[in-house]
Amino acid sequence: MLNKFSTKDLIFAALMGALMFVLSFAFGSVLNIALGNPAASGLVSTLIQSIILTVAVLATKKFGMGTMMYLVYGVLAIPTNMLGAMPAPFKIALALSIGIIFDLVVLAGKYKKWSLFAGFVVMYAVLVPATLYIYITLGLPNVDVLLKSAPVLFVIFLFESFIGVFIGLYIYKKIKDKNFIRQFQN
Repeated sequence: MLNKFSTKDLIFAALMGALMFVLSFAFGSVLNIALGNPAASGLVSTLIQSIILTVAVLATKKFGMGTMMYLVYGVLAIPTNMLGAMPAPFKIALALSIGIIFDLVVLAGKYKKWSLFAGFVVMYAVLVPATLYIYITLGLPNVDVLLKSAPVLFVIFLFESFIGVFIGLYIYKKIKDKNFIRQFQN
């Protein structure tokens, strides 16, 4: 499970991280426009990210896949409102942190289905307070709104993540025997 990454694994991680970003940004922007709230993108991003992350992690079963995907996501998020309104280094640090946390939990659970759900629980248990801490420390706008909505966001993001994991598990089950997926498995 602590296998080295091949070039194709790295390309796969980069493509999946970019796909997470592109779909999250595209659908999140539509939701932002429709609702008039920049934070609305998180509602659709959570579902998209959990589906793609589930499929990619199960396809490779290699520690670091989630971290690399979120690194790509964090770098691409720099000029956007994705991952919040924080400066670039904080977006990248936050993305790396949530990727590492997810990877560690899933590795500890030996890539069993339950570990994917646990990974999202722990990830959001860290992500929400870390985001609040960054906003407060940097004096970013709308901290009071974020503080009030944090518990609700945690529950919504977790619920959406669980739905995304179920969808990701279904997709993975359908494609796990395809040549494309088998080439990433040892």
